[in-house]
Amino acid sequence: MTRDYKVRRATKDDLDDIASLTYVQKAKWFGNKRAKYGAKDNLFKSYQTHRLVVETNQENSSLVAYAEFRNYPAIGPLLSDSWLEWLNERYCIVDNISWMNTLFFNYCIYASDHPNVLRDVLLEVFYIEIRVTYVIAVKMPVLPHYSSFYAESFDDLEKLAKVYYPREFSISSNNTQSLYIVHRYNLLPRITYRKALAEDNDDIIEIHEYELPQMRAEFGDFYIAEELMRQDEEAKNNVLIVAETENELQELTTSGFLWLDSNVNIRFYVKNYELETFGNLMKFNPSKPYSFETINVLSMEPKVEANLFTADAMDDLESTTILGGVQRNDSGVSVASGGKFKVSSIQGKIVDNSKTLNKFFMVELLYLKFMYIFENIITIKYYNDQQKKSINLFYNTDNLKHTDGVQRASNVFALKFICVHKDFPLDRLFNYLCAMFSVFPDRDYCIMEIPQSATPLRSHLEALKYFMPVAQRPSEMSNLDEIYITHRSNIFGEISLYRLQREDADIVQGLAKNFQLEIDKKGLSASSSFSYSSKVNTHAHSDNELIVIEQIMEDVLANDSSDFDVFTIRCGNSSKPAKENTAIGFVILRRFLYHDDLHRHYHLPKDDYHLVHERAEIISLKLHPLFHNSCDVIFRNLSGKTKYFDFYYFCARKKHIFSNDLKTAMMLIEPNSRKKYWFNTIPTPQKPSKEIYGLPTYDYNEDHLTIYRHKLNPSKFFGNTNRLVIIGFSSECRAFLRQLVFVWNSKDHKNAETYTCLPRLQVTVIAEPGTVEAEYECTFLCPECQHSKNCFMYYENTSCYVRDVVARMNLRYWVHFVAGHVNYINRDKKYVKINKSCEIYYDTLLLMNSVKFSLKKAVTFDEQGRRPYNFIQLNHRIDRFILFYKVRVLLEDMKRSYRILIYGDDLSTYECIAFLISHGVSPSRVILVIPHVKLGTEEEQKFKTPTDDENIQFILDDMMEDLDITIYREFTFSHWIQHGAYNFIIEVVFTDFNKKEVTFDCDIFISFNVGYLDRYVKKWLIDSCIDLNDNRILVNKNFQTNDPDIYAVGNFIEFNEPVNYQYRFTSEMETAQKLMHIMGLRQSEKPFQEKYLQPAFYRALLPLDYFITKVTMPCRYLASCTVGCGKCTLTTYNDHTFCRIGLSSKMMVDEIVIVTKDSSSLDYLEHFCGKHEKMLNNLKSHYQDGSIKCFLRFFQEPWTELLMHEDFEDFQAENHKLLKPMLLTLDQVRKNSAGAQFLEVNQHILEHNLLEFVRTHRQDFQHKYALPEDYLGEDIGEIYMSQSKGTKANFK
Repeated sequence: MTRDYKVRRATKDDLDDIASLTYVQKAKWFGNKRAKYGAKDNLFKSYQTHRLVVETNQENSSLVAYAEFRNYPAIGPLLSDSWLEWLNERYCIVDNISWMNTLFFNYCIYASDHPNVLRDVLLEVFYIEIRVTYVIAVKMPVLPHYSSFYAESFDDLEKLAKVYYPREFSISSNNTQSLYIVHRYNLLPRITYRKALAEDNDDIIEIHEYELPQMRAEFGDFYIAEELMRQDEEAKNNVLIVAETENELQELTTSGFLWLDSNVNIRFYVKNYELETFGNLMKFNPSKPYSFETINVLSMEPKVEANLFTADAMDDLESTTILGGVQRNDSGVSVASGGKFKVSSIQGKIVDNSKTLNKFFMVELLYLKFMYIFENIITIKYYNDQQKKSINLFYNTDNLKHTDGVQRASNVFALKFICVHKDFPLDRLFNYLCAMFSVFPDRDYCIMEIPQSATPLRSHLEALKYFMPVAQRPSEMSNLDEIYITHRSNIFGEISLYRLQREDADIVQGLAKNFQLEIDKKGLSASSSFSYSSKVNTHAHSDNELIVIEQIMEDVLANDSSDFDVFTIRCGNSSKPAKENTAIGFVILRRFLYHDDLHRHYHLPKDDYHLVHERAEIISLKLHPLFHNSCDVIFRNLSGKTKYFDFYYFCARKKHIFSNDLKTAMMLIEPNSRKKYWFNTIPTPQKPSKEIYGLPTYDYNEDHLTIYRHKLNPSKFFGNTNRLVIIGFSSECRAFLRQLVFVWNSKDHKNAETYTCLPRLQVTVIAEPGTVEAEYECTFLCPECQHSKNCFMYYENTSCYVRDVVARMNLRYWVHFVAGHVNYINRDKKYVKINKSCEIYYDTLLLMNSVKFSLKKAVTFDEQGRRPYNFIQLNHRIDRFILFYKVRVLLEDMKRSYRILIYGDDLSTYECIAFLISHGVSPSRVILVIPHVKLGTEEEQKFKTPTDDENIQFILDDMMEDLDITIYREFTFSHWIQHGAYNFIIEVVFTDFNKKEVTFDCDIFISFNVGYLDRYVKKWLIDSCIDLNDNRILVNKNFQTNDPDIYAVGNFIEFNEPVNYQYRFTSEMETAQKLMHIMGLRQSEKPFQEKYLQPAFYRALLPLDYFITKVTMPCRYLASCTVGCGKCTLTTYNDHTFCRIGLSSKMMVDEIVIVTKDSSSLDYLEHFCGKHEKMLNNLKSHYQDGSIKCFLRFFQEPWTELLMHEDFEDFQAENHKLLKPMLLTLDQVRKNSAGAQFLEVNQHILEHNLLEFVRTHRQDFQHKYALPEDYLGEDIGEIYMSQSKGTKANFK
C-alpha cells in the first residue's frame, strides 16, 4: 500500500513547527490541547511512548500533524498501572485487551485539510509496535462553559475505529466518556500465507534476486520451480511458504517468501554449538519409555578475570604447570656448582662445554619458571577453560521402528531464507515469523544459519532482531557458520511484570543461582589427572549478589516503605495472575538521586531537571536470553508500575559487579572526550538507606564506572554495514572503536534524546593473546602500591579519550575480539589468515598494530619465532604483567645476584626504572644503556614527539646516578648471546661510536629501543605485498595502502606523497575522527581538515614519586618550521612542581610540560594547548611581571573554567566568522580617521558576545561570574537586559 505522507519520529528540531501547528486555526485535534500552549520547551519533558510527526511527500514538505502515544491513558486521577481494571469495570469490551497489546492515542493535532494523516499515523504505530493489536483514544465529556476553541474532533478517527460507550451510557445524556478503539487487522493490509507452487517461481525469484542476485546467476531462472518439483526423500523436508498481500484494488500480490527445512542434523549442532540451554533441540518425556545416545564434546569458556593476572592466579599457574611446581635438579650433582658433570635438569640433557655454560646453569631455575609459567600467559589456551564433556541425548522409544531416535525427537526447524519485496515494510516481517511456527506446530525452536563469508541480507538482519546468537564449541571444523536461535514463546508470549510476593522469593533466588550453577557445572572436568585446590574465588561476585538479593527481598516483604522495588518478569498472558505465567527473570531497583554528579565524567544533557525524582538505579536484572529483545517492553512496563522514567545501571571496575542481562540493550553513556578541572570535588551527600551488606556505594567523581541508561525511548541500532576487520589493539584502534560505538552521539544529544541508541557493529579485532584481557583486567592488587591509580600496573600514558575506552566502557560487548597471530593477508579473496587455520573475511581491513618499541636489528629467535624468555618490550599492559611477575621471581630466587639491563632513553625508560626501584629492585643491580640517537630526516626532526624530552631527560640521568644506577651512554645494540638451544639471553652486546663491543651479563633485558613496526608484522606484510619503506607502511593522505581496501594508522606509517603538516605523534581522537570521515562512517560536525588541530597528550611516572604530563601541538606547517630554531620558553618551579610553556613565533602555546609530585590527573591541560597566550589571560605578560609563580596553579584559577566549557569552541567559531570580514577590511579602515572608532566598535561587539555567553551558560559554571546586571537595581537591570538584546539584534 502506498503512503501519502511521510511519518517519522519527532525530534527537538520539530519543536517550532509543532508549536506553529498548535496555533493554526484550521487544525483539528483530540487530547488536551491546552497543555501545549506556551510550553514549547517543555513539550518533550513528559513521557510518551511514541512522538510522531507527519510531513507531506512533496519536495518542500511541511509538518501537517503531530501525535502522541503512550502505554496508559492521559487521565490524571487514574494510576498508570490500573487502567486495565478501569477499562473492564467501566466498559463492556469483548476484545482481548491486555497490558501488552494496547497503546493509547492520547493526543493528535493535524491540518484540517489532511484528514487522512490519521490512517498513516496509525499504520506507522502498528508497524513499529509489532505486538500491539489495539490503539485506544479516550474522548472526555465536554465540560459546561468550555470554550469551543478547545473542542476536540473525533470525526476522522471514528471512520477508522469502533466506538465504545460506558455501561451507564444513556441516550438522553450522551455527554459522557467514550472509547475509540482501532484494531490492527482492520487497518493493515491483510497477509495470507500458503505453500508455494511451481508457478510462483518468477515472483519468488524476483524478490530473491533483489537481495541475493548471485543465486539466480548460479542456479538459473527456474531454481525455485526445480526445488518445488523435486521428488527425492530430502525434498519432503523443505517447505516454501509464499506470503500474499492485498493491494488497493484488493488484488493479491506476492510480498515475500519463507524457505524452511525440517531436517536439522541434531548431532552436528550439538557437537559444534552450545545448545544445552535449549534442550539440545530435542523433545523428551521422562514418563514414557526412553533411551539415550552419548556424544563427547568440547566446551570452552573464557576465564574469569580473577583467574588471569592476580597473584593467586600466578600461584595456581606455578602449582599446576609442572605437577607440584617447577622441579629443581635432583641428579646428585648441582648444575650450579660448576661440577665436572654438566647435566642440565631440563629433560636430563648433557650440555657441551662453552663459555656461557656456567652462566646458564646459575640461572637455569629462572629459565624454567620463565618458560613453563610466564610464557603460558601469551598463549591462547591460557585465557579459556576447555573441558571435555559427555552429553546424553535422551529420546522416547515408543513407536520407534527402524528410525533414528535422535532425529525423530527433533524440536527444531531451520529458516533457510526469508525475503520480502523491496516495497514491503520490513517492520511487518515479524508476522512472517509467526507464520513459520504455524507450519511446524509441534516444534518450539527455529534456527538461522549465516555463513561468515556472506554479507547478511536486509531481511535476515530484520529477522535476527528476534533471534539470539549461539556460541560455538571448540571444533576440528574451521570457519563454522554463525547460528541464531529463537523460541515459540519469544514470538507468541507476552512479557509482564509482577511485584514481589512472599511465594516469589524462592523463584527469584533460583533464577539468581542459575548462573552460578552453570559456572559450577562448566568447571567440572573428567579429564583432570590430578587435583589442585585453586586459591582464586571465581564466584566472588555471584556469591555477593545472592547475599544482597536475599537481604533486599526480606526488606521489601517486611517494609512497605522500602527503598527498593522487586518485580518478577513473566511470560504468558499479561492479563492473567502471576501464577499462571512462567517466570523468566526478575529486576531489583531503587530511586537514583545523584544524576548531577555524573556530568563530571559523562556526556549527558543538562536540561533533564524534570526527572530529578523519576530516575531509578537497577541493582540486579536477570532474564532468560531468549527474551533479551523485549527490553523496550520490559522497561515500559516497569515505568508504568513504578513511575520511574529514566533507568540507570552502574558497573564499577573495582567493586562487586551485579547482573544485568539487558545492559547491552540499554544505551551506553559516553564519557566526556575532554576533562575539566573541577574546583569543587565534593560529591553530593548520599542519602542513607537501610544497610544492605555487600551492596556497593559509588563515588561518582573517582570511581571508574560504566553507565548504561534507558530513558524509555524506542531502540535504534547504529553501526557500520560492511565487514570491518582491525589488526591490533593500539591506542589508535581504541579511539577508532570508540568512534564506531558512539557514532550516534553528538553534542546536542539529538539521537540520544529521541532513541535508545544501540551499537550494532560488524567489527572484528585481531589481537595477540592476552592483549585485550590484560587491558581490561581490574582485579590485580599490587602489594607495593597503596593507590592503584598511580601504580605502574594501572597507570596509562595516553589521553583520557583513550583511557576511558577501557576504564569507562567494555568494548567486548559490541566488538568481536579474536586472539591469534596473523599469518598473511589474502588480498584477492579478502581474508586474514590467523593461527594457520582460521580465515577472517573483510570488506575493509585496518592495520592498527603499531608498537612503541621494537629492535630494528635482526636478532636470534627460536624455531617458533618466540623472543627469549628474559627479553621484554613494554608495548602493552600484558607486558607489564609479565615484567611484574618475572621481577617477583627474580627477587625471590636470586635475591643478591640478579642483574637487570635496560636499553633506552625516552620517558618510558625512566618510568620503568621508577617501577623497578619502588617494587624492591636494588638500584645497584640495574644497568641503564642509553642509545646513540641517529637524527632522522629533516621532516622527522620537525615532528614534535610527546614521549621524548631531552631537557627533562638530562635531569633524570642525574637522578639515576644519584640513585646509584650504572649508566652507559652513546651505545648501540648489536646482538645478544644465548646458551645453546635454550631461548634465554645470557649476555647482550653493544657497540660504541668506535665500533668497539661491550658485553653485559643480565637476567632480564628490557628494551625501549624506539621502533614502531614489529619484526614479525613486517614479515607478513611483505608476504602480503603491502608496500613498505624500510620499517614504515606507505599510505596516501587517506591512510590507504597500495590496496585501497586496506588502511593503516599509527606511528608506523609514512605518506607516499609530500605533505606540509605533521601526521605522526598526533591526537588519537582526531586521527580516529579523520578516519571515520574518510571511510564515510560518520560526517564531521565541523568542516573536515587534513591538518591536525588537536594536541597530543602523554603522561608517565618518574622516579622519586614524580609525575610528568606533556601536551604538544603537532606542527601544522612543516615548511615554515626550522630545525634547531629556538622558541620562546617560559618556566616556573614552585613546591616540587616544574612547569614549562612553549610558545611559537606567533605566540601560540604549542607545548605544556608539568613535572610534579601531585598525583592528580592533568587531562584538562588539553584545553589550553593550541591557544594564543593572550587568550590565556595574557599569560606572557603576567609571567614577565612575576605574577605567575606556578603555571599549574595559574591554569587552575577560576577564569580557566570559561575556556573549558564545552561550548567555548563554538563561541570562538562564531567570533571568527564575525572577525573575518573585519580583518579583510582592516587595512583600508586604518588609512582613514575612522580606524580607531572601527576597532572600538568591534571590541564592544566581542565583549558583548562574551557577556552573552557567560549569561547563557552561567548555571554551568562553578564560579558565578559577575555580570553588569548584578550591580544594577532590579528595574535598571531589566532595562539593561532589554537594551542588551536589542543591541545584539542590531549587531546581527
